[in-house]
Amino acid sequence: MGCNMQNIKFDEQLFWQQFSHGVVRTQMGRLHYVSGGQGPTVLLLPGWPQSWYAWRYLMPALANSGKRVVALDLPGMGDSDHPTEGYDSTTIALILHSVIQSLASEEKDGIEIIAHDVGAWMGYALASDHPDCVKKLVLMDAAIPGLSTLPSGELTDEQVMRTWHFAFNRLSDLPEILLKDREEPFLRWLFSTKAEFGWMIDEKALAEYVRVNCLPGALRSALSYYKNAFSKQDMAINKLRSEKQLLMPVFAIGARYGVADLLYNTLSPMCADIRGEVIEGAGHYLPEESPEQLEAVLKEFLS
Repeated sequence: MGCNMQNIKFDEQLFWQQFSHGVVRTQMGRLHYVSGGQGPTVLLLPGWPQSWYAWRYLMPALANSGKRVVALDLPGMGDSDHPTEGYDSTTIALILHSVIQSLASEEKDGIEIIAHDVGAWMGYALASDHPDCVKKLVLMDAAIPGLSTLPSGELTDEQVMRTWHFAFNRLSDLPEILLKDREEPFLRWLFSTKAEFGWMIDEKALAEYVRVNCLPGALRSALSYYKNAFSKQDMAINKLRSEKQLLMPVFAIGARYGVADLLYNTLSPMCADIRGEVIEGAGHYLPEESPEQLEAVLKEFLS
């Protein structure tokens, strides 16, 4: 399936006629979300270094298909609060479970989850730890810590460009020292190198991501996800999670120039009902690079 975003536009005025900001209170403080539409709830979880804004192209299509769409800023990201601790997958899964209980308690069969990157790490933990609240699970372009096999040994230049930050983000202090007051050039470089299309993050989107990553505590909180996810404890927990099957339908989507079929191959042994898709021509940032393709492949799965 090819990637063509030239015809996709974000009509901000029309968007805010359909969607609005909200806040839900949790044990990790206030979590910000943007929601709209009516019908069964679908919860969108973005990755790093993005926010709910990464879903802006897909949200109207989901709402117009008869869904209540909730795009959530994970704890410590976007406009959510930035607590100093609690970024292990078990805690975040519990927080997400409480969010679902607060926002969709009447949906007794659970809700649909669509998650990308770090959001996919947490979406997997949520589905494994609290399967009662997940009706269907879509995970996008992520390597699951402790389960997915990352490249090692003699890395190609391309592999280095895709994976260098897994180590960098886990370092103590150095990322904050190097990136403070340099968020804009860093994010510009990151998006241009990990995306297949250098123009997929326009200046307005870049400015939004710079804004949320410059908030007090934002960088420390985001890096805490990586430090926790690749800790021996969290990876051991994922190993234990992999020993029990996910019974809900699962859809693993990769980008051809991202993880490709790695996510599907990782999840297949532990899922009773799984399908996979590789979006051809796309880089890592699928919700922004390939929203039309995502809409097409999700339509049948979420119906």
